[in-house]
Amino acid sequence: MREGRGRQRLLISALTVTAAGTDALSYLGLGHVFPANMTGNTVLLGLGAATGDWPAVSRSATALCAYVLAAVALGAAVPDRPGPHHIRAAFLVEVCLLVAAAVWWNLLAGRPTGAPRYGLIALAGTAMGMQSAIAARLRLPGVTTTYITGTWTGLSMGIGELLRRDRSRSPEGQIARSLVVTWYPAAAFATAAAYTAWHNLAALIPAMSVVLSGFIYRGRLGSSAS
Repeated sequence: MREGRGRQRLLISALTVTAAGTDALSYLGLGHVFPANMTGNTVLLGLGAATGDWPAVSRSATALCAYVLAAVALGAAVPDRPGPHHIRAAFLVEVCLLVAAAVWWNLLAGRPTGAPRYGLIALAGTAMGMQSAIAARLRLPGVTTTYITGTWTGLSMGIGELLRRDRSRSPEGQIARSLVVTWYPAAAFATAAAYTAWHNLAALIPAMSVVLSGFIYRGRLGSSAS
């Protein structure tokens, strides 16, 4: 049980790094778009439409459509109670998407523009839609690794419950939420710094992180994942 919880926390951390790194790279290098954070992406979509910034609308719409279609596909392909082989296959697809994006990005001369930019946004959005759906299928304890407003809400409410000495909830959910809200800004900072220093090579960070996620995941992750 303790080993399962430890691997679960490592998996949450690795998936959070993947999402935060993808968002940071896309915002800096692909034109202010969030392939993982659909709340922010939807706001940017509305802002672009209101201000007549149609390139911004098309970038956000590309990320949103790719994300949704990927989540639909995984929801159709993976049962509600998935076996380990389902999750491993989903991780493999996500790895392939992010590796393809990193290789393509590094083959380009300079910052992506035009069709390559939209292709990279689509690959990143597809990968993040799959990751969100994978996390939902794994039933990670009270967290999402690609959009963290709900995670912040749950963490804050849990702190409030502790202040009124309500200890009825398992602490595992609070630990998981704390990992997400710690790793997300840290990974965004580190990836942005890597992009500033190494440019397109930083695109390898999310791919390496999801590879690590696949190694961490080995079947069931304990009772809270079932």
